[in-house]
Amino acid sequence: MAANQEMEREEKGSKLQWFLFIIVIPTLFATALALVIMAIAGINVLDTMKKHSKDIPIISQYIDVQKAKSEWEKESEKTIEQKNKVIAKQQKEIKKLENELATKQQEINDLKTEVNSLREELSAAETTAGEANAQAQTPTMKDVARMYGTMSEKNAAMILVKMPESEALAILSLLDSDKAAAILEKMPPDDAAKYTSMLAQRAKENSPIEEAAR
Repeated sequence: MAANQEMEREEKGSKLQWFLFIIVIPTLFATALALVIMAIAGINVLDTMKKHSKDIPIISQYIDVQKAKSEWEKESEKTIEQKNKVIAKQQKEIKKLENELATKQQEINDLKTEVNSLREELSAAETTAGEANAQAQTPTMKDVARMYGTMSEKNAAMILVKMPESEALAILSLLDSDKAAAILEKMPPDDAAKYTSMLAQRAKENSPIEEAAR
């Protein structure tokens, strides 16, 4: 049994030696010699290997993959560069629009301020006009006296005797002397005497003031 195992080991060893000396070593030597000859002949060994490697399926596929990867990387870089340019342009446009928006907003604020100012001025003018109009529409004692001056003496006398004495006296004192005398003539004697006395008293009170003014 041991002899048989020893024989098998010797046979395997002899086969391996035969493979090395007959196939591997001569092949390596021939390859190295071919490379030396090609180098001496001026043949670019690397280009030749690349050229012939394309005929080998696995190497050819690897080269195609590397080439595709390289082209994809170049296209990706080109695409990224283009997109960066587009982004930069869009950012510039956005900045421009933001500036225009800020300017328009400022114009709107200025217009609002101007409108509020005009509204305040208009409100003040309306208030002033309203007050002036109210004053213009409010009749004074002179206006009332002027109205009685246009009436007939009889009608004016009938109305005055029915009014409070202070108001009737104020109206009579504002009328010219001829018109006042004509109205007093149309009054009942007692009323005419009363108002004549009151007018005389007022004239007496105003005399020192008039003399001082002179």
